[in-house]
Amino acid sequence: TLPAPRTLSPVETRHMAPALRPTGLRGGLLSWDGRLSDDARLVTALARTAAAHGARVLTRARALRLDGDGALVRDELTGGETRVRARTVVNATGVWAGGLVGDIRLRPSRGTHLVLRSEDLGSLTAGLHIPIPGEANRFVLVLPQGDGRVYVGLTDEPVDGGIPDVPEVPETDIGFLLDVLCSTLDVPLGRDDVIGAFAGLRPLLDTAADADGGRTADISRKHAVLTSAEGVVTVVGGKLTTYRRMAQDAVDAAVRSRGLPAAPCRTASLPLVGAARPSRLAALEAPRRLVRRYGTEAPAVHALGLADPDLARPVVPGHPVTGAELLWAVRHEGALDEGDLLDRRTRIGLVPQDREAALAAAGEALRRAADQPTAP
Repeated sequence: TLPAPRTLSPVETRHMAPALRPTGLRGGLLSWDGRLSDDARLVTALARTAAAHGARVLTRARALRLDGDGALVRDELTGGETRVRARTVVNATGVWAGGLVGDIRLRPSRGTHLVLRSEDLGSLTAGLHIPIPGEANRFVLVLPQGDGRVYVGLTDEPVDGGIPDVPEVPETDIGFLLDVLCSTLDVPLGRDDVIGAFAGLRPLLDTAADADGGRTADISRKHAVLTSAEGVVTVVGGKLTTYRRMAQDAVDAAVRSRGLPAAPCRTASLPLVGAARPSRLAALEAPRRLVRRYGTEAPAVHALGLADPDLARPVVPGHPVTGAELLWAVRHEGALDEGDLLDRRTRIGLVPQDREAALAAAGEALRRAADQPTAP
């Protein structure tokens, strides 16, 4: 049970966020929520947990066509195509869902985040919600990551035209976020202080109520589960915080549509790989940072650095990720190349300068794993 929200005096507020402008500050409201500092690690943990329960996970595979009996899939490394047959199919492809099921209409929205150095914002001990001027219920979030970086986001802009694999960040988004951020700060921040930026796309469902061309910011974030005439179950919309309920609703619909036998749903209480009770995690013999990131697997990651001091060192000055973590990602988390390691298993790649500095370490981790493969 999380602590109840409470008000903060101006002094308490600036103690938690020293960079706030004191002029006009009347206090703050402290609230508590589950904090996810690395969504890429969550995705990896979900895939590995699914594999532990019997799922077959294919990466670098693109679904070209879906129907009620399976999918045509292309291996993006070799170009080979394979027909995968299945008793039921769930289309959970986000902003690409409409391209695979014809009667799905989406209005994708771009959400941009900035990456700043922590020292530029002082010793933030909590995230910030900064109201956007003129908006009733929209905020810019300032999220300290604990790795020397702070994320500032996010925008909500419609995406027109094709859907890119990696959305670009326009300068207009960067300027907007900086303007809102600086409206509350006592420290000057400019474009040169932005060391990185990234964007994601929301698969918002275009319903009849939204067909008047209104803003994507006003479209409901509730998820929808739709079953096509061919029997393909599509899940779209939703938010990261409701991913388990989205999965439950989608699988329930797939089971119903094909009359499949199924046990009661377990997702509400199913732990992800590495999860354990706080008492067990506290007793692990590994650095606390590794325990927060890897849970019960932290001692195994730590052991790689103990066996080879070269692996215990950070791969980039000022960033905590070590060579041991890169090697672990290759051996146990399905990383295939430098991009996987720096952009999709760690967040080093969000800062281009750090990414360039870490390329050699990523290449070394791939070479080590190839020379000493780990048994599955």
